[in-house]
Amino acid sequence: MNFLLILLLAYTYSPQDSCWNLVTLDSIPDRAILFAEIAARDGGRAGVDLAVMLEFAGRFPQAARCYNLAANSASDPLLVEWLDTRISGNSTLDTLLILKAVVSNDSDIPATDITVEIPLPESHPPYQRIDCLATSFARDGNLLKHHISTLPGKTTIMLPIVLHITQNPYTFRPFSSFSPGMETAIEDLTSLIRSLPIPTITDNQGPCLEMADMLRERSEEIGLDLQTVGGLVRIGSDSLLFHAWNLVSINGLPIDALLFLTDSLRGIGHCPTDLIPLWNYEYTNGHEVSVYYRQQDVELSVSMEVLFTSPESVMWILEFIDRFSILAIQ
Repeated sequence: MNFLLILLLAYTYSPQDSCWNLVTLDSIPDRAILFAEIAARDGGRAGVDLAVMLEFAGRFPQAARCYNLAANSASDPLLVEWLDTRISGNSTLDTLLILKAVVSNDSDIPATDITVEIPLPESHPPYQRIDCLATSFARDGNLLKHHISTLPGKTTIMLPIVLHITQNPYTFRPFSSFSPGMETAIEDLTSLIRSLPIPTITDNQGPCLEMADMLRERSEEIGLDLQTVGGLVRIGSDSLLFHAWNLVSINGLPIDALLFLTDSLRGIGHCPTDLIPLWNYEYTNGHEVSVYYRQQDVELSVSMEVLFTSPESVMWILEFIDRFSILAIQ
């Protein structure tokens, strides 16, 4: 049985799904890693196979080194992008993040008495800490709110939030030592996820939020309480996309139903730093930012933008911090 497991681990890799048939694997056996280390000496894709196993075993610095070695010789653009993402996902994240809520009055007349609302960013221990360094929003329970008295016609306002995020790659494996009965629950979850229909992608929303909401609702049937959470996915080294997934309420174990369909092991119980949780979506019905107003003859549009800081933006950030109050989030 162990020999079969070793063979499966060493030879089922692809960038689309690192270990498709082994989602319920409790932990990566040391013998499998040793076997992969020997195979990696022969070159080819075996070096990436070794990096994948090191990542799932929680040996993140070693995994990052192996991914770096593979990236130095990779020529396929898709594989290079995937390797860059895995390198960033296995490295400690310590950065300033700027979120910008953008509100536009598309009408010709002024809009009055507007409330802009976003979820409160929340730390996710033990692997992540979020500190809000500066914001013009005020905390209201699990939300951040900003009131705009008047927004003239054909005018756009930007409301930035500066977050300091420190996050280390983390894995919940081995499940057996983390929570009694978790392995059985994960087997039930994998069957449930595979039964979910894939939502249609629209211009306004991708399938991730709808899948996360479906999984949360249906997981009650197997006795699991899930939260729908939102955050960011890093693509390559510096691209950021908003994303939604689930956490098990009692222990914070992440479950990404959409990612699971293409990367089954990474879709459950894995917390690399290319996946950045920010907030609980249940307080805002799945929206990163919402705007509320009463004027029927006014049309407002709202969006959220995000970026990592760059050296040229440092002075602007310092000025912003001086102008607005500091809100610490533990």
